[in-house]
Amino acid sequence: MKRNGLRILTLLLVLLLGFSTISLAETENELVFVIPVREEITRATQRYIHLAIQEAEDLNADMILFELDTYGGLVDATEKIKNDIIKTDIETTCFIDNKAESAGVLFAISNDNIIMNPYGTIGSAETIPNTEKILSMWKSMLRNVAQNKGRDPDIIEAMADVDVVINGISEQGKLLNLTAQEALEFGIADGIASNQEEVLAFLGMENARVQTVEEDWSTKFGKLVSTQWISSLLLIVGFLGLIIEFFVPGFGLPGIIGGISLFLFFGGNLMVGNASWFSIMFFVVGVVFLVIEAFIPGFGLPGIAGIILTIFGIATSMQSLQQAFTAILMALVIAIIAVVIIFKYGLNSRTFQSITLESTIKGSSNVNVEEKKLAQIGDVGFAATMMRPTGFIEIGENRFDATAISNYIAKGAAIEVIRIEGSKIVVKEI
Repeated sequence: MKRNGLRILTLLLVLLLGFSTISLAETENELVFVIPVREEITRATQRYIHLAIQEAEDLNADMILFELDTYGGLVDATEKIKNDIIKTDIETTCFIDNKAESAGVLFAISNDNIIMNPYGTIGSAETIPNTEKILSMWKSMLRNVAQNKGRDPDIIEAMADVDVVINGISEQGKLLNLTAQEALEFGIADGIASNQEEVLAFLGMENARVQTVEEDWSTKFGKLVSTQWISSLLLIVGFLGLIIEFFVPGFGLPGIIGGISLFLFFGGNLMVGNASWFSIMFFVVGVVFLVIEAFIPGFGLPGIAGIILTIFGIATSMQSLQQAFTAILMALVIAIIAVVIIFKYGLNSRTFQSITLESTIKGSSNVNVEEKKLAQIGDVGFAATMMRPTGFIEIGENRFDATAISNYIAKGAAIEVIRIEGSKIVVKEI
């Protein structure tokens, strides 16, 4: 009898050990996809998350874990992230490692689970600008997601609207912002954990394989280029190069550098979704109009249309109109100042000519101060190149660099020397 009991006990222990082994093996085969988001939410962030979720789906991941720490960001980008999170069939968890402010609230509540760091916060989701129309749309979106995810929509709404008052929770005139303990108490958070290991333990996936998704090179490049300062710098260099090419015959180093800068500007913003092909088309058409204006005396419709289309193309290629306005203003002011300095002090220098004209105008490198002394007031000749207002003239067998007193002299037009200021020759069309 005792022997039978011992056999039964041994059998039960073997079965229990077998089930434990199977359970452990199943857990070890689970895959958790970790997507860190520790930045302002931009269109680059949205692109990164969209691609990461697609990769998680391709690998049949069992869980997507967002590690969130953000002050917020763009509403339209966050809305697209929300849609991607909701549409995926993979269970999602948001670990608020520090803060989920502003648009980060929508990001967080779109997940199936919310776990917060003990020192984390969530709230302060007021929109900027906070017009009635925008606020109404934003609150409706927040409430809708909260209701569908089983979280109190009134508490979430109080994070976005200072006029929402909840007894014992939110006050009149103040946006609601919850600590981790408060979020857990009010049912906004599902748990509290200090790190990723504790999060996985809370989810019962402590033995799962963890794969962290890094941003690809194109997203990193696009994020760098689309920042305020880099975008402004690229526009400054691009504007400066193109403006110099408008005024100087031929196509030299400034035009090449300017073209590359604008290519990087539009390419980077296109990669992260700020720009579209329509934006680039508007810019290119605008530049074409400006080129047409360069060959037509005066300032007419092509010039006006070119300026408008060029600015519109740039403005619609950046993250926000405010960022675009700042970048365009900085680029225009600095480029104009630089052009004035170059044309006042450096246009007639051999160094400047060598980088702009040497490769395109035969014999231009032979122009020097000694030859210019041969020119006299009253000498007549013709414009060897287009002058807008600088270019080259020919008097007899000699070639000189000169400046037109008017804004424009067409190539081949007859000219007369009216003033000589040191090495500077000023001419007019006759």
